[in-house]
Amino acid sequence: MEIKTLINYLQTANLNFLIGSGASRPYLGVLGKIEEWLTKVSNDNSLTDNQRKLFLASVYRSYCQKAILGNLTRTPLDKYEGAKKAYADFLSSLNEIVNRRGTRLISKQINLFTTNVDTLIENAAESLAIEFNDGFRGSVNQIFDESNFRKTIGKASLHFQSVAELPVFNLYKMHGSINWKRLSDDKIGNDYQLSLVNTINAEMSRIAADGFVETEYDDAGVMKPYEYKDLLDKVKAKAAILADFTVYDSFLSAYEKLIMVNPTKHKFQETVMDMHFYELMRLYSNSLEKENTILFVTGFSFADEHIAKLTMRAADSNPTLQIVIFAFSDSEEASFKKNLHFTDSALNSNVTIITPAAFKLDNKDYSAQLSTVNDFSLKSLNTVFEFIRNSIPNRYGK
Repeated sequence: MEIKTLINYLQTANLNFLIGSGASRPYLGVLGKIEEWLTKVSNDNSLTDNQRKLFLASVYRSYCQKAILGNLTRTPLDKYEGAKKAYADFLSSLNEIVNRRGTRLISKQINLFTTNVDTLIENAAESLAIEFNDGFRGSVNQIFDESNFRKTIGKASLHFQSVAELPVFNLYKMHGSINWKRLSDDKIGNDYQLSLVNTINAEMSRIAADGFVETEYDDAGVMKPYEYKDLLDKVKAKAAILADFTVYDSFLSAYEKLIMVNPTKHKFQETVMDMHFYELMRLYSNSLEKENTILFVTGFSFADEHIAKLTMRAADSNPTLQIVIFAFSDSEEASFKKNLHFTDSALNSNVTIITPAAFKLDNKDYSAQLSTVNDFSLKSLNTVFEFIRNSIPNRYGK
């Protein structure tokens, strides 16, 4: 895809982004086989209650280490700051691109849909002078309310009655967040201090390191996840020599209080009665049904079957929708097609998978500006958006 095509999309379409765990790497890890493990164990009747406790505790520990505790510890600090800066650069470039739009006919809202439960995006937004809406209302005791996403923000002139719409980022955390806490009447509050994550970390720390089963193995210096059967065998072997399984109770109890959806293929069915998760999925689907809409995808593999189906259903039913997927590496194109059940003859031919090599080939006239784009990490993607931002004339002369 050529740069000029991306510029046209960014200038003329309703903007939506789908952001997965890959966007937070290398600071936070991708899920690997965690979804597969939790899906299979939920249907596996071969485990005893104690074996299941050990299995879940070990996998939850792995998930905490990959995607949760880094938000609390922020170590190593240089990697945390690097990940936060990547998100800040991403938001800053998009804010300026939308500000430079030459038309007032299209809303300046930018929808960020994410399955990530970390708080990197919020922390990045906090460091910028942008309008950011995470769905919470109130100042001190904030309450989450999906109706907040229908708000727009305008700025009135001091001397005239004209009002200009400001770019607004709407953050939809479709699988919940580590900073959400359950209040009375099923309301959700904002836990700025991550008190529940602190509790989870404390309870996990009380369990000896050898009380867990390692979920990865060292393969010539590269850590790789076990296959489900191998992990299950390790759990059963470890459980056979353990005497006390009550040590896992407090950790599991604290973890299960998190207001988030666990990564299993049945995640949506498990939480379909929870109005918040259901509503966020509905808002995602509705956004893709709008006329003249684009969805950019980064760091997301579409291994989540429910989101994959919703996305392709929208692609098939809405011919004005364009879906642009940035594959981290050239080798990932095949897995995207597999996860989306996608063929080159999709109904409306409106799904494009961009690999780094193909992108550089399509834009060989800009090889100097794109020389560092050897993958589509968020940092590399920012190089593209920064180039686009600088290519769009600033109507205000700033």
